Amino acid sequence: MKLLFAILCLSSSYAQAQSENYTDTRLFAQCMFDVSDQSEMQILQSEMYYNPNIEMVRLDYNTQRALVITSNLEELSLEDFISWFGEYGATTYCVQIGVYGIDVMNTYPFTNCQ
Repeated sequence: MKLLFAILCLSSSYAQAQSENYTDTRLFAQCMFDVSDQSEMQILQSEMYYNPNIEMVRLDYNTQRALVITSNLEELSLEDFISWFGEYGATTYCVQIGVYGIDVMNTYPFTNCQ
């Protein structure tokens, strides 16, 4: 019985220590981009999934829109988001970043882009 109690205490403290390194906040970022080759866009999407801060990514070739949901980030800068597009980062525009589930996502077609 004492052994079971000790195991539960240790696993609880380990789980708490692990959870301190992560955040429950999920952010979203969406934008327009310009990738003229569909296979290149699919490669880019696959590469973005290797980023440990990306939970979900959708790149739409027909509309040239991107939607990314993050994990384990408290904030996401415009520069960091654009860097996720690699060589296509310079083609991104009309970027919106917000808290997923709280902030309202812009609807397509995006308007009022700077």
